[in-house]
Amino acid sequence: MVVLDASGSMNETDAPGPRIDAAKKAVTSLVTSLPAGTSVGLSVYGATTGSGASDKAKGCQDIRTLVPVAPLDRAAITSAVAGVKASGYTPIGNALRAAAQALPKEGPRSIVLVSDGEDTCAPPAPCDVAKDLKKQGVDLTVHTVGFKVDAAARAQLSCVATSTGGTYSDAADATALTKTLETKVDQAITGYSVRGTKITGADQLSEQAPLLAPGQYLDTYAKGGASDNTTGTTKYYTVPLQKSSTLYVSATLVGPPKTAATGVSFSGVKITLRARDNYDCNNTSANTPLTSERHSPTTAVLTVDLGRRGLSDRCPSDGLGIIEIERRGTAWQQQALPMEIVVRIEPPADTSGIAPAFTKPEPGLPQPNFGPETAITAGSSFNDAAALKSGLTYTGTIKSGEDQFFRIPLQWGQRFSYTVDEVDTATASSSSPVYVRTNFYNPMRQEADTTGSSSSQPWFAARDTEPFTGSSNVPVRYTNRTRPGTSSGNYQLDGGYYLRLSADFAPKQASTRYRITAVVSGTPEAGPRYGAADAADLTSTPSASATPTNTPATSGPTSSTSTDDTETVATSQTTGEGGGPSVLTIVLLLVAGLGGAGLAVVVMQARSRRSSSDSAQDQSPQSPQGPQT
Repeated sequence: MVVLDASGSMNETDAPGPRIDAAKKAVTSLVTSLPAGTSVGLSVYGATTGSGASDKAKGCQDIRTLVPVAPLDRAAITSAVAGVKASGYTPIGNALRAAAQALPKEGPRSIVLVSDGEDTCAPPAPCDVAKDLKKQGVDLTVHTVGFKVDAAARAQLSCVATSTGGTYSDAADATALTKTLETKVDQAITGYSVRGTKITGADQLSEQAPLLAPGQYLDTYAKGGASDNTTGTTKYYTVPLQKSSTLYVSATLVGPPKTAATGVSFSGVKITLRARDNYDCNNTSANTPLTSERHSPTTAVLTVDLGRRGLSDRCPSDGLGIIEIERRGTAWQQQALPMEIVVRIEPPADTSGIAPAFTKPEPGLPQPNFGPETAITAGSSFNDAAALKSGLTYTGTIKSGEDQFFRIPLQWGQRFSYTVDEVDTATASSSSPVYVRTNFYNPMRQEADTTGSSSSQPWFAARDTEPFTGSSNVPVRYTNRTRPGTSSGNYQLDGGYYLRLSADFAPKQASTRYRITAVVSGTPEAGPRYGAADAADLTSTPSASATPTNTPATSGPTSSTSTDDTETVATSQTTGEGGGPSVLTIVLLLVAGLGGAGLAVVVMQARSRRSSSDSAQDQSPQSPQGPQT
């Protein structure tokens, strides 16, 4: 739905030219660039009232639909936008509520809000509405743009975005507005869906820091480092420890949805297990380069075997441990970014009778053949990765600048192989190639080595390419952890593994189709026999600032089930639950101050629920003796 706010202040002629003309031009350009088949509608508010005091009551409620939601009709929307004149009030809060009510009742949705001033109809205050929508569990993210705004309007728009997990940007003129608007909609289409129980880490090392029981959490890190090798925001948490157990902590720093960047900078994360006297017991770090062609979330994974020899006596192995997480690097240095934190704890295990670790990579598995094709909508993150059933072939569409995630369940003793190939290359939608890559990750999001025919391929350009083929290097085995740093070391956990398909940026967004198939091989073998976890240590209730959503370790580190305390904050939203068709809904709302103009775009794709049998098959095999997280 495109919602146009026809308010009087957009008649100001400092864009240069009337602001309303700049907004109409930006929307027309946006509609021209939207993919064919996108469902879009157009509504307007403030178009039939003035901006005088006597007009306020009606003006704050004046909203009409000009073009119903339907497959994209560029001519109809362009014609409707051209006929709009600025005259009325600017009810940003009411507009947010109306836009949310106009959306489907489920599935991720985004609003892009562009304003040249503050709400003129409050109450309700826009930020209060945004917070209320989140409290109601509405899966909605608002990205905002300030068009020639003052400090007060900037603060209001920033609050709306921050309250829903969105982003804020300034636009100083008509050219910048057009570019920023397209960028924001691209963010709403192609970004990473962030999930977790909201938590706020302590800013100093302390055993009173919030407790992270097993589960997934979401915090916000305000700043990067002054250089690519220095630290920005640092936070502290506590974790329950039990002697002879294994502690896993992963931290994923998520940048803004993909937009082309200039130069090269780094996004980094460091995790450290510290003793109460600040002694460094164990640490790990990860750096990801941000370039003009690509960037991706940065994940560091800390693994601590609390029963191993060599752990200093100064380090705790029972009771409480202190986790320090640092945001590093200059990427998006002054922009607050979400950090997903996943904690998994394996109780002490009896490994007698388990085969030893693999000492070298196994030969690659045969390349899977394609079969009858079924449509699939990929996930946009680890959290909503689409489940791949062994031996089936799926077809999907990927856009330039997009990451897609798939999930493959592996039991002890099993391996996988995969093939991904571009189809219909003769009709690929770009004249220049866009490079595409595949990566593979274990259940704690640690990248795992694979065999493979190619690390990247030039897609999108109507040319023949070799398919991506690969397989895991070794079967999944608990004892693989005894050989850290080897190709087998990242195959030490059973559960959901992740395949990521990513496309570089392109000067003009393009899309292409692909097909994918994965095969799970090997007879499941015996896993470890886990001892009883110390309930006091491993299932303690966190502090009031964090109520974790716990899931079985064998089914991966996070749950798809939301609770009132679990927030889904999306820098953009693209797909629903993995494995089935999902909805993409985008609302673009441009608004102005008294007399401002604004638009809202809702982009929808058909969505159907998976059957209960499909949902059940998406879950990794459960082991009654496996660890619980």
